[in-house]
Amino acid sequence: MPLLRYALLFCVYVLTSVFPQLSVAEITTLPIPDQGWAISFDAPPLRPVREADSNDHYMYYGNANFFSVVINVDTPACDGGDSHENVLNCFWPKASKEPLINQASVQKSCNSNYCKLSYELENSFQDKSIKQRHVYFLFAYRNKWNNVHISYVNPTEVDLKVLEKFEQSLSYK
Repeated sequence: MPLLRYALLFCVYVLTSVFPQLSVAEITTLPIPDQGWAISFDAPPLRPVREADSNDHYMYYGNANFFSVVINVDTPACDGGDSHENVLNCFWPKASKEPLINQASVQKSCNSNYCKLSYELENSFQDKSIKQRHVYFLFAYRNKWNNVHISYVNPTEVDLKVLEKFEQSLSYK
């Protein structure tokens, strides 16, 4: 009987390794305090970690295991017009100084809703390779510069689909 039990446990282990459990995604809507608008997106259920609000700044940080969302709403940080491109052009020179960014993975694009910046950070911890996929959605809206940052640690193909679904669902109004 112990042999049958070990065989059964081995099968369960193999199945859970090959078919990882999917996080059930849900629409999350975060009202931006004192601004009269909200940001919505489809993501795994988030555990709020930190939220801060002041006269000119709002910040939200939540996560779901290896998936994280950070939202910053600020007054413009650089000179120039109130455009998505100006938010990107102000943000990227500062962020690009991070030495762990895999420069070959950097991608930038803009559309009518936001500018998107994505890259991978690569590092190791206790002799294990760690990759983090980072995606920023940068946009100007109602005289505020907005940075919606999502990241995944060691993302699988399933996790990358979560990032895609987030991007497809991201809206603000």
